[in-house]
Amino acid sequence: MAYTSFFRDSDALAAITETVIPELSHGREIRVWDAGCATGEEPYTLAILFASKLGPFMFRNLDILATDHEESSFPQFAERIRRARYSRTDIFWVPAELRKAYFLPTEDAELFELTQELRDRVRFLRHDLLTYQPPEEGQSLVVCKNVLMHFSPEEQERVLSMFFQALRPGGYLAVDGNQCIAPSSGFGRVSPGAPLYRRLC
Repeated sequence: MAYTSFFRDSDALAAITETVIPELSHGREIRVWDAGCATGEEPYTLAILFASKLGPFMFRNLDILATDHEESSFPQFAERIRRARYSRTDIFWVPAELRKAYFLPTEDAELFELTQELRDRVRFLRHDLLTYQPPEEGQSLVVCKNVLMHFSPEEQERVLSMFFQALRPGGYLAVDGNQCIAPSSGFGRVSPGAPLYRRLC
């Protein structure tokens, strides 16, 4: 199972919050693809960020497609994703005010459930990145963190080409801080040091 957690990779999340969300907030459709969603913490983190920055009306324009190849093969993980229930330890890194706003207590004092409003904005789909075919196109933002490093250079190049195809012109690609993407891939870094790139054409 891939390791993941809520609010992981703060640099990427800060770039999304400061640059991407304000630009997308006026659009009629906000489409996000989280490629490599594991057990749901990352796409739900994205949903929390968008919900906290968009008003209720604009938040309804958000559609997050969360995909993974490995976790969806195991029923226990699929059930965890479906119910969006996480332990007190799982949500430790969620800021207190967001934890209070978007997580509800359950009959088990150690488990908390994400609000239905946020769950409704996230769709889960099984997808293998190494098919090199995007599950959907026209995305505003693709998020792929701590995944590309597991691929060979040739595989990385082909996956980046798939992300390029999945994004609308000018769309954003967020990766982890250890990943550096060459301009030859068709992406340009948005600002020095930030793990955020933009489709150039």
